[in-house]
Amino acid sequence: MQVFLSKEASHSITALQCYLPNANTYGFLIGHKRGNMFFVEKILPSPKGFFPSPQKYFQLKKKLDDKILGFYSFRANDTQLKKILTPFAYGKIFLSLDLDKSDRLEIKPFAIEHDQNFFLQPIKLKSAL
Repeated sequence: MQVFLSKEASHSITALQCYLPNANTYGFLIGHKRGNMFFVEKILPSPKGFFPSPQKYFQLKKKLDDKILGFYSFRANDTQLKKILTPFAYGKIFLSLDLDKSDRLEIKPFAIEHDQNFFLQPIKLKSAL
C-alpha cells in the first residue's frame, strides 16, 4: 500500500507547519484510490477530534461523494486515535504530522487495519514536491 500526495495536498500540509505548534490540527484526506494506491488530492480541516459524532462524519462523507480517503492529525494521542480506529475507518489511511528536531514537518502514513483489534499499519508515502 502507498499514499501519493498531490501538489495541492502537499502544499496544504506543508502550510500547516506555520501554525502547528500552537493548535490541534485535524482533518480529512480527500481523493481517490486505485488498487493499493491512495491518491490524496486535497485536505479538508475538521473540528478538534476529527468530527463531533459518527453521524456528522457520515453526513460529510455523503456530501463529498464518498471521497474521504482518511484522516490527518498533528500529534494525535491515543484518545483521539480511538475515534478513527473503528469499523467505518477500516481500509482508510491516516497521516500523522509532527515536527522533527529541526522543526521540519514530518509525515508518517498509516493504513487503518484490523486483526482482532483496529491498529495503524505503516505504509509508504510519495509526494509531488
